[in-house]
Amino acid sequence: MDFGGIVNASRSLMCAYKSEIWKDKYAEEDFAGATRAEAIRMRDELNASINK
Repeated sequence: MDFGGIVNASRSLMCAYKSEIWKDKYAEEDFAGATRAEAIRMRDELNASINK
């Protein structure tokens, strides 16, 4: 049986450049780069959890 899920991460993605993880690497002007990096990090974390 397969179970699906929905993850709402809009705020954490939009403000990723402010997070502890990315604040030293991305400036506010590069919020898109921080958003992409956070989305990839979240994807990898979710996949790792699913594959346990």
